[in-house]
Amino acid sequence: MRGLASMIGTYEQRKVVCYEKGKLIVDTCRVTDSNKNYETGISHPRYNNRNWVIVELYDTKEQAATGHDKWVKVMTSEKLPEKLEDVSTSVFALISKLP
Repeated sequence: MRGLASMIGTYEQRKVVCYEKGKLIVDTCRVTDSNKNYETGISHPRYNNRNWVIVELYDTKEQAATGHDKWVKVMTSEKLPEKLEDVSTSVFALISKLP
C-alpha cells in the first residue's frame, strides 16, 4: 500500500534537493503517496495561501533533479507565473480537490 503511513525514511533520506531563499521554498523528494516516485513542491506566499503546490511528478531521481532545477529557474525569474497548477496524485490531494 502506497500512502502517507507507509512513507519510508526521514525527510533527509528522501530529499533530492531543496532550495530556500526568502519566502520561497522549492523542494524535491521521494514520496510514497503518489503514482510517481518523486515530486517537486513549491511554497510561496503568492500561491495557495502559502500551502504547498506540487508542480511536477517524476519516475526517477535523475528526472527529479532536472525538474527541480527547472522550477528553481522559473521561481527565481523576474516574472513569476500567474498561477501554479497542483498535479499531486496523492489521496489527500485528490480529496481536497473535491467540490
